[in-house]
Amino acid sequence: MTGFPQPWKRPLTLSGIMALLLLLWFYPVVQFTVHTWLGNETYLHGGLIPFISLWLIWRERDALKNIPPGVSGSALVVFAFFALAWELGKVSNAMIIQQFSLVGMIVCATWSQIGNAAFRQLLFPLLFLFLAVPFGESFIPPLMDFTADFATAAIHLTGIPVYREGNFLTLPTGNWSVVEACSGLRYLIASLTLGVLFAHLAYRHWTRKLLFLLASLIVPVAANGVRAYLIILIGHLSGMKLAVGVDHLIYGWLFFGLVMFLLFWIGSFFREDTLQEPFSPEILPSPAGIAVPRAKINLAPLGILVFLALLPRWHVDYLEHLSRSSANPTSFVLTAPPSWSSVPFESDYWTPHYTGERIKFAEAYTPLQGTPPVTVFIAYYRNQTQGSSLITSGNTLVIPQDHRWGKTHESAHPLWVSVQTSPLPFTETLIRSDRQRRVVWDCYWVDRRWVSSPYAVKAWEAWSVLKGQGDGAAVVVFSTPFLSGNTSQAQQSLQSFSQAMLPEIQQALEHLNQPRSQ
Repeated sequence: MTGFPQPWKRPLTLSGIMALLLLLWFYPVVQFTVHTWLGNETYLHGGLIPFISLWLIWRERDALKNIPPGVSGSALVVFAFFALAWELGKVSNAMIIQQFSLVGMIVCATWSQIGNAAFRQLLFPLLFLFLAVPFGESFIPPLMDFTADFATAAIHLTGIPVYREGNFLTLPTGNWSVVEACSGLRYLIASLTLGVLFAHLAYRHWTRKLLFLLASLIVPVAANGVRAYLIILIGHLSGMKLAVGVDHLIYGWLFFGLVMFLLFWIGSFFREDTLQEPFSPEILPSPAGIAVPRAKINLAPLGILVFLALLPRWHVDYLEHLSRSSANPTSFVLTAPPSWSSVPFESDYWTPHYTGERIKFAEAYTPLQGTPPVTVFIAYYRNQTQGSSLITSGNTLVIPQDHRWGKTHESAHPLWVSVQTSPLPFTETLIRSDRQRRVVWDCYWVDRRWVSSPYAVKAWEAWSVLKGQGDGAAVVVFSTPFLSGNTSQAQQSLQSFSQAMLPEIQQALEHLNQPRSQ
């Protein structure tokens, strides 16, 4: 605490100790976060965020001389909110909610010991900690779509013929595909982090801060579209000799570095000199010769914080005990519906990318010999943990790294299929490979409900666990091939099959989810 006023050394030290205890108590969240930092280049900067935050707090040491230390009861209320959010994130196995909640509890623990006035002074350094949370993977699909849209439009304007199907682009000289690395998420996250820090250090008025922050979000997205266009153009003009290997990535990072340099260089022209912070009636300068009173440790907030931090873990452990006393199934059996017969599931058939499931089921059925079969894929999850959870960024129909299959279209709204008396919401997706195109219908089952949104799955999983009924959930996927440009026959086949098969699937899933006899 060298350089801090003497009255502030005790509350800041206590805040640091409380933060350390929270990190130890919620160690699994910390471990997962550090593993993400080290294992994913997009979030490698996350390990620097706590040190930058400490440096930003140290820069405010002179301002703290005129602020008396205090305690805050409001912080306890917000802390309780984050503790509840952590519990909901834990029971629904949503790691990102647990990560943001842990950061929020650390911020509130500090707030409780330094008081409201000092918290306002240190608001940015403390809130900057939230950028240490690895987030943004849900933006990859829309960013990939934007990149493909931008590149296709720019190529058309250049006068080069291009045929686009989903994120596959075909030019006279060769084929291109927009994959995960082309989404520009790395550029966007890096630009956002640097932009937030630069705006805080360089500007004093909120208008300039917000404008620069907006530029930090828009520029990298637009620049990534230009980058993709230029790489395709270089490859096309060179007869697919340049920008198709490792130089593809080198050109991209050089271009991004140049764009970021220009962004911050232009932003520096509008930089504002350091100004005195606006006067606040709660922050009064200490008259010369009068020392700020020595801080006293208030044990009441500390005790309440400890209780609030312990309570979620105790409750979640109890709920998990109830959940794990339920059935532990290992098999799943279905019989062919009337008018349909089972056919061998060939090794080259397409299947979705789902891992960590407790039960996996894959079969193929056909109504008549010689007609295209409908494949059924079911992945059932129970007693979910990180790495064996239904809803994760890696569990999807087609992973971005798969160069054999790719999405060409996904319905924006659920497709309602009438089964007995209940309409069920399915998402329709068109996928393709070099040899085949398929129509895919997928839907989730959780807590005796059929839903199409992964966010709804998380919510119903949490509610089911809170009721002590476990977290059993499944994804059901039907697919069948179709000829290019004509999906109607495939859709009719999926409609007929789903109406015949879903009642049995639902009955089997409910049987799996029943608690075992004690």
